[in-house]
Amino acid sequence: MGKAKLISPITRQSVQRQRVAAYCRVSSNSADQLNSYAAQIRVYTKLINNKPEWELVDIFADEGLSGTKAETRPEFQRMIHMCERREIDLVITKSVSRFARNVPESLEYARKLKLLGIGIQFEKEGINTLAMGDEMLLNTFSAIAQEESQSISQNLRLANVKRMELGEYVSSCAAYGYRLVDKALVPYEPEAKVVRDIFGKYLQGWSTNQIAKYLNESAVPSKFGHGTWTQTVVKYIITNERYIGDSKFQKKYAEPTVPFKRHKNRGEMDMFYVKATHPAILDAEVYYQAQELLKRRQEKYAKNDTLNTYPLTSRIRCSECGSFYHRKVRGGIVKWVCGKHSKDAATCPASYYSEERIYDGLASVINKLRFGEEDILAQVIDKLEAATTTYKRNNKEASDLSQSIAEINAKLLVLDQLRSKGYLEPEIHQAQTIDLRNQLNKIRAQRSSTFETKITEMLEQVRKLKRLIDELEEPMEVFDERLLVECITDIHINNCDEMTVTMLGGLEFKEQL
Repeated sequence: MGKAKLISPITRQSVQRQRVAAYCRVSSNSADQLNSYAAQIRVYTKLINNKPEWELVDIFADEGLSGTKAETRPEFQRMIHMCERREIDLVITKSVSRFARNVPESLEYARKLKLLGIGIQFEKEGINTLAMGDEMLLNTFSAIAQEESQSISQNLRLANVKRMELGEYVSSCAAYGYRLVDKALVPYEPEAKVVRDIFGKYLQGWSTNQIAKYLNESAVPSKFGHGTWTQTVVKYIITNERYIGDSKFQKKYAEPTVPFKRHKNRGEMDMFYVKATHPAILDAEVYYQAQELLKRRQEKYAKNDTLNTYPLTSRIRCSECGSFYHRKVRGGIVKWVCGKHSKDAATCPASYYSEERIYDGLASVINKLRFGEEDILAQVIDKLEAATTTYKRNNKEASDLSQSIAEINAKLLVLDQLRSKGYLEPEIHQAQTIDLRNQLNKIRAQRSSTFETKITEMLEQVRKLKRLIDELEEPMEVFDERLLVECITDIHINNCDEMTVTMLGGLEFKEQL
């Protein structure tokens, strides 16, 4: 008789739940926008919670925003960032047109998430981007959505041009000094007073830079109540015909096809100047005096009314003494030198460097990042992600907090719906909304304090840096000064002709001058 063999009992393997998010968007043309918006929230919350293999991460919803450009949809961008941080496994959405109305953009994000192992499930079309062959289907449906978007935009454009010709067009954004009331521009006196003060100081001889500095030091609120005044904003106010009650339409125009890029109108399209479209807040004589003064100054200073402010001002430090570099013109050549060395060469061994030489060095750093054989930034991102992914994936508190955030957002939408239908008194709506938003802010702060570390902050900055660098299609021959503000946080030069460039995320790169 054979000997019995002991077999170990079979144990059920735990199944890893998929972390699922839903994306909703309601077109601004929807007749029942709020109802549709709230309905989508309810449907997806129920759908995800009813599937035991799914775990609700969040509901992302952009209400009444155009679907043609992803960067105009804050919730969409927040969702993508969470995907990049490996906090989402699957995105579900109603249809391709809800996700994007732009073929390149649809495919860009579908491919991006697919490389991360994250699928997009389109309910209406029955597409899952992780399935074989679905990219072709996505291309087809995206093309349909794009055609729809272009048709709508073309009709709106023709209607707006007609209104411009008749002098009936009103911009959706009011200039500083005005408010939109029932689609009409109405003076807002606290800001109108500031506008008159700006014109007054300009005619007294102040520069745009001096006026901006004065407004910042006086804590005068800017257009949106935050941020700082700049000479560009001040100049825009000085040149804006709106303040004498007139309107110039179509200063900028949009391309007729997706993604509808906007350009300054330099004669490519008709402009429409219409007088007395709204109440003036400034005497016409004062306005035209300012235009004459501006013209004379531009001729005198050759397009530069910033006096002693240049793109590299207060951006370069001396590695030897810590002083800022100053701009000098020697022999007709623009050079930069340590401020301390400039006053007394014996106190600091720094040298003079031509501006062209510095810009060439900065361009070289950017080109190495964009076109180097090894993807430096991608490697940095991978390492930072590896340091945070495991902790976040296994942390139940993160899931619970995200679930709570999604539920509160759904409640807020229902409250808005009840108020819009007249079922809820304004006072009750306001009180309950304030209470829910306080809860939401508290939970978000808790989630942030629990999971936001120096590593995750660095990760976000490096991702931003990579996005900015990836926009370059060709090697940079002339340095783009815009990147000084957006990518570069610090520049140091030592007496060995070595320039250290600190980028977003604290990444340092050295370049020999």
